[in-house]
Amino acid sequence: MKIDRLFAITNILIQKKTVTAAELAQEFGVSVRTIYRDMDILSSCGIPIFTEKGRNGGISVMDHYTLSKTLLTDEEQNQIIMALQSVNVTGNVEVKDALRKLGNIFQKNIESWIEVDFSEWGKSEEDKEIFYIIRDCILSAQAVTFWYYNGRGEETKRIVEPLKVVFKSMSWYLYGYCRKRKDFRFFKLSRIKNLEVLTDTFDTKIPEEVSFQYKNKFSNIIRLKLKIDRSMGFRVFDEFRSGIITEEKEYFLVDIGLPRSQWLYSYLLGFGETLTVLEPEEIRIEMIDIIKRIEKNYI
Repeated sequence: MKIDRLFAITNILIQKKTVTAAELAQEFGVSVRTIYRDMDILSSCGIPIFTEKGRNGGISVMDHYTLSKTLLTDEEQNQIIMALQSVNVTGNVEVKDALRKLGNIFQKNIESWIEVDFSEWGKSEEDKEIFYIIRDCILSAQAVTFWYYNGRGEETKRIVEPLKVVFKSMSWYLYGYCRKRKDFRFFKLSRIKNLEVLTDTFDTKIPEEVSFQYKNKFSNIIRLKLKIDRSMGFRVFDEFRSGIITEEKEYFLVDIGLPRSQWLYSYLLGFGETLTVLEPEEIRIEMIDIIKRIEKNYI
């Protein structure tokens, strides 16, 4: 788009000080005549552009010029700073220097409007390092290899073309193309071990239906009716807001759909004696069987 080119040209002029029309034309794949028309537009917007003939001449902007009050409106400047602050609070992408520089350019107070802690209690430096390595490999389009532990406790070695990191349900995931499975998959970062960067690169594109695929991963939903002690009220309202919650004198009745997998039983058992499965009967039976097997470990 023309506005993108105009913004990029202005940034080049600020950084390089002087550049020729031919160099700009080659950079953006347009004619020299188009570049001169762009210069006229930028000048009409109040940007102090001037040209100098001769061997060392070219196109320049006035020294000490900034973008603070030209191509970006006050609202757009605020939106850029707010977007970078949102990224910064993840703790996994370092943008503090960029925020400080933009604050100076825009002459804005960059006091953050948002505070979010994505970290876990006892999160190790190894977990952070995995995030940084995957982030860099996504940007450089380099494949990675690692050992992965799936939800069934199986350990396999994978070679993956990393495409995106996703934050879902209080956990970070890698989304990429798994060469072993020959398909796009999600990998929970905390289950990745012995991560290594490979020398080969890739040009795999992210499918448009990424979000749909992620939701479809948990498409086997089962409806549950639960009885939960009032002492667990904080968890009821934190974790079951998408269901139907009925408050009784001594307990809550919760009607909710949850993914049917091995995870479900571990999750329900995490409530201990404060939770009782009322329906369906098949889940009640399976819970009883699991509890009996656990009991054998302590007899």
